[in-house]
Amino acid sequence: MVNPSAEIDWHYPRTALAQGYLDTLRAGLISSLVLFAPRRKGKTEFLLDDFLPAAEAAGYLTVYCSMWQNRSDPLAALLAALAEAAKPKTLGAKLQHRLLRPFKKTSLEFELSHVGKVKAEAEFNAKDGGSQAQLQRLPELIDSVVAASKGKVLIAFDEIQHLAKPEFQELVAALRTTLDVRKKTVKTIFTGSSRNRLQMMFSQIKAPLFQFSQSTDFPELDAGFVAFMAGAFRQATGRELALEQANAAFLALGSTPGLFHDAVERVMKMGGVDIAGVAQGVLTEAREASGYAQRLMEMRPLDREVIRVIVARAPLYTDETRTRLALAIGLGGEPLSARQVQVAVERLLAEQIIYQAARGVYEIEDHQLGEWLMAAPQMMGAGDIEGDEPLAP
Repeated sequence: MVNPSAEIDWHYPRTALAQGYLDTLRAGLISSLVLFAPRRKGKTEFLLDDFLPAAEAAGYLTVYCSMWQNRSDPLAALLAALAEAAKPKTLGAKLQHRLLRPFKKTSLEFELSHVGKVKAEAEFNAKDGGSQAQLQRLPELIDSVVAASKGKVLIAFDEIQHLAKPEFQELVAALRTTLDVRKKTVKTIFTGSSRNRLQMMFSQIKAPLFQFSQSTDFPELDAGFVAFMAGAFRQATGRELALEQANAAFLALGSTPGLFHDAVERVMKMGGVDIAGVAQGVLTEAREASGYAQRLMEMRPLDREVIRVIVARAPLYTDETRTRLALAIGLGGEPLSARQVQVAVERLLAEQIIYQAARGVYEIEDHQLGEWLMAAPQMMGAGDIEGDEPLAP
């Protein structure tokens, strides 16, 4: 029986996982974590509904900022989040109005109850948005958040891979410097949905955040999540989802909770309990909306063939592979050079289509694209797409 007045909780709690991450940070051996998972895997929901509440219960003052909140100016979004956390409310309003907007020349003076007056004079133009002056405020704002806390602060940076772009290098370097000297009081957690960009930020020797944070894969949800969703569905509709069918649908959707949510919502609206059939429709629509076929059509033939080799998990640089690549793009039986193959690999890396899993080993960056390629191998051949012309690599 459905109770129309009952409020249904659709959030699947991951309390133990949140506590595990928090215990790791509190132990003090590391001060930062990087969580990787593809998009729509539930990272943001986990941060907001599980991890940050657990941190607050443990006495941390928490700050959340998505690097996608203001894609053209993530620094402004971060400063606004810090100002809001610093309290009192009047400080946040004043900073957002006076500090975060572009100006030519001004003298800033404001008082933080915990650290006294802060005064600075800066000159810059509206074109660059005042990034240098704003960067100078970053340490002071973080210190004000620390002072407003009980000595423990946790900052969550969502979709941090957005800062891997060259135009944000100064911000990333400033973050590293600012956070490095505050490790004892300021803990951080980063999430990202691009392995390649996370590697660019945290794993490359010359990267500003090199070895700053411990990286880990965000665990996949399992049958417990499916059972929870089936229970919420029962509360909402009075209908029963067959667990075996629901689990199969979840796996067919790449164990992606965002897509499974879409499927459950659609079943609720349509009536019935055919979660398997609805899930297939959701998956097809998601793949069509992603533009995978169009992306492949716009690629160079060699790049497509290199992806085919990667999907097949075959070695890239052997004589046999390079000969097959040459034949596939219409260049005859003479094998391509290793450098020609490497150039294609570098293009695919730069376009975030693949990432380097290990030395000489590459994987498809977007797991849904990888699954689509495995399900539609006919799209992989250079000659299978209308309009292909043999092009020099």
